[in-house]
Order: sequence, then structure tokens, then C-alpha cells
Amino acid sequence: MALGGHLSPGALTRLTNALGGLEQGRWVADVGRRVPNLPDRFAVFDEAVRRVRGTRPLYLEFGVYRGRTLRYWASHLESPDARFVGFDSFEGLPEDWQPNAQAGAFSVGTPPVLDDERVSFVVGWFDETLPRYEPPEHDQLIVNVDCDLYSSTRCVLDWLAPRLSPGTLVYFDDLFNRDHQWRALREWLDGTGKAARPVAMARWGHHMLFEIGHVEGG
Repeated sequence: MALGGHLSPGALTRLTNALGGLEQGRWVADVGRRVPNLPDRFAVFDEAVRRVRGTRPLYLEFGVYRGRTLRYWASHLESPDARFVGFDSFEGLPEDWQPNAQAGAFSVGTPPVLDDERVSFVVGWFDETLPRYEPPEHDQLIVNVDCDLYSSTRCVLDWLAPRLSPGTLVYFDDLFNRDHQWRALREWLDGTGKAARPVAMARWGHHMLFEIGHVEGG
């Protein structure tokens, strides 16, 4: 307790993140898989693209910011029947995340401009927009969860649960934080029994790609 009183908020966050990374490593070992650690998140995306087998894929991105990753996906999935939907308030984080990313961080005001008619945006807070959103027809779902916060990630995962099927790809951009995305994911997996196997990562779990499989006995 005495030592904790001398730690800065940033130091506490780094310790929390380190513990989250250790928990992830233990979890990956427990599921008995060797997960390749790739150079960066775009190498993880490349692996995801190789796993896209549908001719009408639907890519959903939660947390768009300036649209860099959305542009990547729109340029790498060339099917004219592919669809790309970005969800974001564009008003920044609704609550504090880390000492250097507090409420309002990442605000850009408006969606990015992408010259691709397959791309659309759902503007607003997830808890308000997702209950009204009906996904278009598709034959494979790809999800990018880049919304940082526990509350936002749980909202997305709870909405996704009944819409997942074997072959769905789910990527987490900030899984390192024990109190946010990692907490949301492990609670969701425990609560739903979904079979999500890690298939690639970067920065030793900071970015991680999962593929939804069949539940044993299901």
C-alpha cells in the first residue's frame, strides 16, 4: 500500500497493462495454441485477409478515428459485394481510458472521407446506434474492435454474440489493458461459451485476431 502511494497514474497504468499481458499469455497457453507474433497490426490484418473466404464479406469497425484501418480493409477486399461500416461518435472517448487518453480524446468531429461507395458510417454512441442497426446480407463477418473502453467493448460484444458464426473474424486493437478490452473479452467468453481461438497477434498481444469456431458438443 505504501509503495502504491508513490506511483504516478501512468506507472499504475503500465503495471496494469503488464499484468494484462501476463494474463493473456497464460490464457493462450491454456488454450494450447501457438499464436504467431507478427511485426505490427497491419501484418495481423494481412493474416485476416487471407482468412476471408466469403464473396460478400461484411466488415464492421468500432472506433474509426481518422479511418486509416478502414481504408486498409476497403483496399484489400476488392469484391464489389463487400461492405464496410464504421461505427463512431467522432466526438472522442465518452469516459477516461488512460492518463494520456481521457474523455474527449480522439475527437475528430466528422467521419473521414473515403472514395468508396461500399463504405458507410453509423454515427453516434454504440449503446444508442447498435440496437437499431440491422447488418446487410453477408456471407462472412469481420469485426475490428478498436473502441478502447471496457463499457464500449462490452456493448459491442454483447450485440455481436447472436450474430457470430464459425469463420467470423474478430480483431482487438488494444487488448493489453487488463481493465478494459481484456476484461470485457474474458467476461464475455466466460458468459457466452463462445469458441474464439487466437490465430495471430502483434506486440505480444496488444493487437490480437480471433476466429470464431464451433463450440464442442454444439
